[in-house]
Amino acid sequence: SRQKVGVRRGFGLSDWNRLLRSSDDLAQRKGKALRKIKWEEIGRHNSMYDGWIVLRGKVYFVSPYLAYHPGGENILKQALGKDATNLYDKYHRWVNEDGLIGKLLIGYLDE
Repeated sequence: SRQKVGVRRGFGLSDWNRLLRSSDDLAQRKGKALRKIKWEEIGRHNSMYDGWIVLRGKVYFVSPYLAYHPGGENILKQALGKDATNLYDKYHRWVNEDGLIGKLLIGYLDE
């Protein structure tokens, strides 16, 4: 079941969109090209400060987004270092992830 979690002041969707528009390198790629990433490496990035998820074969550095997630940080923390596609689709199938976290893309799953 879905649990509503209050978003802290300054961490709503409009705040996230403002951050997306004003930030050049939220994904912290530092000019590096997108790359292929193996599961072994993805699995090591499972902390709030260094959290990656996989959605439909794309790898995202989601730590900057955690505080903005309307369902709270805890639900997303469960998916760090893992494939979050099923969890994402369960609650957000209608949401275009590229528009929401596209600037956090760091690479593609190398299976």
